[in-house]
Amino acid sequence: MYIGRFLVMGKTENGKAFISYRVSSRSFPNRKAIIKDNTISIVPNSIEDIFNNPYIMYNSLKIVKNKIIATNGSHTDVISDKIELGLPIRDALAYSLITMDYEKDQYNTPRIGGVLSEGESYLGYVSDKDIRVCKVTLEDGKGYYLGTYGACNISRDQIIPVIGENPKEICKYIMEYEEFDNPVCCATAIIEDKRIKMDVFNL
Repeated sequence: MYIGRFLVMGKTENGKAFISYRVSSRSFPNRKAIIKDNTISIVPNSIEDIFNNPYIMYNSLKIVKNKIIATNGSHTDVISDKIELGLPIRDALAYSLITMDYEKDQYNTPRIGGVLSEGESYLGYVSDKDIRVCKVTLEDGKGYYLGTYGACNISRDQIIPVIGENPKEICKYIMEYEEFDNPVCCATAIIEDKRIKMDVFNL
């Protein structure tokens, strides 16, 4: 099943909250996730590819004020800025989705996003048909998934098992999750002992 780019937000079997973002792509598979400071960026292997599609290069995961922001586009930075200014998680996520709207490509690709802290977890999306921001309750060993194609919904029907106790293990598990096709790269951040750790996995 192809669900495009997607988020997984959940808890490990030992109760550590995490959020992951996986790039799945048919059109632009030549990309990778790179870490710099508190940010994970998705970049093309050839910088010239951004002239073919402006949506393929962006910061996908960022840590701000002990909160993890993960999205499928440049709204990562907008959400982060609003949280930095003091907006609550829900408001920062909703504001950014409303103002930036869905991607104006040939597929009207939805913008998806998630914000995770030690005490709160929100998922949200904006498509050409609707917009939703929802607080979710996380369960040990499970994760909500929210995708751009065919899975743009926040529902208990979209929960998968999760195996792994650190960012690298979770990245690998999500990259190799056979139900979802065309993996390219993955980024994960996890809250452990009041610290945030992150890692990436590239094909």
